[in-house]
Amino acid sequence: MKDMFESPAKKELRPYQARAIASLKSSILAGNRRVVLALPTGAGKTLIGSHIVAGALAKGGKVTFCAPMISLIDQTVDAFEAEGIDDIGVIQASHARTRASAAVQVASVQTLVRREAMPAASVVIVDECHVFSQAVVDWMAAEPDLIFVGLSATPGRSGMATEWDDLVVGTTTRELMDLGFLSQFTVYAPTEPDLSGVKIVAGDYQAKGAAEVMEDRGLVGDILQNYVLHGEGRPTLGFAVNVAHAKRMADEFTTAGIPSAYVEARTDTLERQALQDQFRRGDLQVIWSVRTMTTGVDLPVSGIIDAAPTRSAMLHQQKIGRGLRVNPGTEDLKIWDHAGNTLRLGFVDDLDWSELKRGTREIKEREASEPLPKKCQDCANVMPPKTKECPICGAAQKPPAGWVETEDGELVAINRKVKGKEYTGEEKKVWYQALVSIARERGYSDGWAFHKFREKFGVGPSSAKVAGPVPAQVRSWVKSRQIAYAKAKARGDAHAS
Repeated sequence: MKDMFESPAKKELRPYQARAIASLKSSILAGNRRVVLALPTGAGKTLIGSHIVAGALAKGGKVTFCAPMISLIDQTVDAFEAEGIDDIGVIQASHARTRASAAVQVASVQTLVRREAMPAASVVIVDECHVFSQAVVDWMAAEPDLIFVGLSATPGRSGMATEWDDLVVGTTTRELMDLGFLSQFTVYAPTEPDLSGVKIVAGDYQAKGAAEVMEDRGLVGDILQNYVLHGEGRPTLGFAVNVAHAKRMADEFTTAGIPSAYVEARTDTLERQALQDQFRRGDLQVIWSVRTMTTGVDLPVSGIIDAAPTRSAMLHQQKIGRGLRVNPGTEDLKIWDHAGNTLRLGFVDDLDWSELKRGTREIKEREASEPLPKKCQDCANVMPPKTKECPICGAAQKPPAGWVETEDGELVAINRKVKGKEYTGEEKKVWYQALVSIARERGYSDGWAFHKFREKFGVGPSSAKVAGPVPAQVRSWVKSRQIAYAKAKARGDAHAS
């Protein structure tokens, strides 16, 4: 036991990773057998898991690694093999790597539910342990002396304190940002959507009602317009409320010249991988998701468009976490929050995951051949058995008053200090010269440049009427004004008809 987690895999641990494993070992030596290790996105969860596995194997033990989704099985196997762990079997129906004699078993929790006997193990690692699994709970009850290690970036589900003995915080989002291992981020927000009429179901906004709000013609246009203005061509993940919303957003963006696609629960593995490959090559600029790319996704993302309102701090953290990894060319993250989630829940580096939540959960046994209704994994409200979007409850918290300012309907940064957006005289001169250049390349009169300048700054230009270079931000702003005009015209035509 003493040296269980000390055998290294191939990569050397960072100091905070070594500290996390040492704290985990101390908790187990203190007598805890079910320990959650909290590690934010980008902390190197797989590497830490590899060291835990390697340490157990070095002492003659066996390890079962429980993955929350079948789609993560092969990804986990590849990651372990990259760290020199090759005695691996897979517990998943008809998988080519099935080998019951292997010392390491990578299992999907969906498959474990259907098994009468669990694999022999000295350590069980439960990935994404904030997602409730009846099979894992039953396994814990059946083998009270077996060591279970839970891994999660957001261990905030109600009832976790009754299932797990201890929580070890390996590191925090803020610490990793300060160390340079996660991206610094800026949040931009439009007017907060009016969700007052949306029903609350199982602790979160009802998908149908939230979609009706977010699919409003004006808001869809604002999302596109502001991305054109602020997007900078960044590789971006967008989060939509439902499939129809995701499809519409992808179509709107693609029509506007921003190559986009969408992914949902029924998107098969091959298509999903193909879209991600296109994204990495730059052939896709935005991928829209419906609650399917919040975990297990490692893409070079430097933009997040959040158009899916939630009351869940866990879901909020998971979504933003997709863009916090530092990759070449994605050293910072911009977040366009059209759902009001940051205003409602706070900045993700301020969220506190240092305490497991108590609570009760009534678990009803299956007594009929037909699927029974299931309880929300966070607040225990009943929902249909085939629900794909299991809402998760989260503590509501709002940033202090004064953190947000608005300007001309454009997205503006949410900062911890109010900071006005100002332009120097030289910057205004550059803008005017760029607008003159655009006017001439389009065959417009120079008066067009004058009026566009006034539209942007509220006053006429003071510099001479001279053409100059056109920065990308000026061209993007002009394009955003075109979209705004087209949107307004469409509304006028609709009213006229």
